Amino acid sequence: MNADRARQLFESGGILLVLDTPKEMEFGIDMYSWQVGANFQGIKMIPPGIHHCYYSERDTLTKELCNRQSFFIELKQPNEMLILMRWSITENLFQRQQLTPDEYETRRNQRYELDRFLGQYPLDTYRQWLALSNHLRYDFIEKLIPINGYICSAEVFDIPTHTKRTEEFSEPKSLSEAESRLPKMTLNAEFAFRFTVIEKKMNLCSGSDLTQSKLDRTNELEKIIFERFDTNIYGILCELQLSFIVFFLGHYYDGLEQWKCLLQLICSCKKAFCRWPMFYVDVLQTMYFQLKEFSNDSLADENLFVDIDQQANAIYKSLENLFANVSAFNDNQQMEGNDSEKLIERCAKMKQFLHETYNWAFDDEPEDEKPVIVELNNE
Repeated sequence: MNADRARQLFESGGILLVLDTPKEMEFGIDMYSWQVGANFQGIKMIPPGIHHCYYSERDTLTKELCNRQSFFIELKQPNEMLILMRWSITENLFQRQQLTPDEYETRRNQRYELDRFLGQYPLDTYRQWLALSNHLRYDFIEKLIPINGYICSAEVFDIPTHTKRTEEFSEPKSLSEAESRLPKMTLNAEFAFRFTVIEKKMNLCSGSDLTQSKLDRTNELEKIIFERFDTNIYGILCELQLSFIVFFLGHYYDGLEQWKCLLQLICSCKKAFCRWPMFYVDVLQTMYFQLKEFSNDSLADENLFVDIDQQANAIYKSLENLFANVSAFNDNQQMEGNDSEKLIERCAKMKQFLHETYNWAFDDEPEDEKPVIVELNNE
């Protein structure tokens, strides 16, 4: 990068100030992380838009990294291009500092003095980040992440404070007595994710309705986008990207499970892909980039894709279902128009990628839906 281009990016790019950072912490933004030094005070030259920041303290004794924590930010031109976070010793996390307009201008004008303390945003990975996050919307993100905005890879518990009784200093006489003295820990609701609840068990209904709901979950999808995303079908794609990001970069395991549940729902809607073919084109493009990350990473073990209840590769089964439905509707000439042709073409490309990358092969009809041929003995 030449000096003129660097200067332009410095002037127009966003700044994330992270003050009072603990020593030897790992800090990352989007697709890149660093072990920061004593002089680290943030990141410069950040493109406008939504970004995912994550960090891990280092244990002073073992030198091992602790559980990862993370948060999302949104930089918007022209007057929301600087965000200030400060480390809280009591809470052990970065807390956002709200700035008045005057404080904002003061901090922006100090960027030249702070330049040598700011790391440069990894622009060579920006396209990679956009491929994973291009459907994120901050208003939808705020509905899904914890109320306080902080994402922790481990559960956060509340431990009630109480005055120790005399018997708590004596040796317990039984295991049950010892257990009764343990603090009663409850999950801290402020750190709880608010993912969309995907129903795995259907409500009681008539046989025909139950069969239809199993074969086609379009009504369930429509209900979710109406109740959660203001009837915007792309809200569910935002959650698909979010759940993947908080797992892949934020190390939040429940994100992986939500990602699999969402994909299973999206791929089980027969009427939906006829109604929103371009949405499904974007879903397949998103899945391409997500699965590409798995293939490039040490997490490539396909056991991550297994559904615990069904003991089967949930990603393969979901995509197999989608491909079979699209093929069946196309054979019956129920799909017309340029958008539908784009979906059919995208399915073909996705099949090729999955075969070359994971050695997955897809028939037009899933194995468990083919008719069973029974051979009769002629006597």
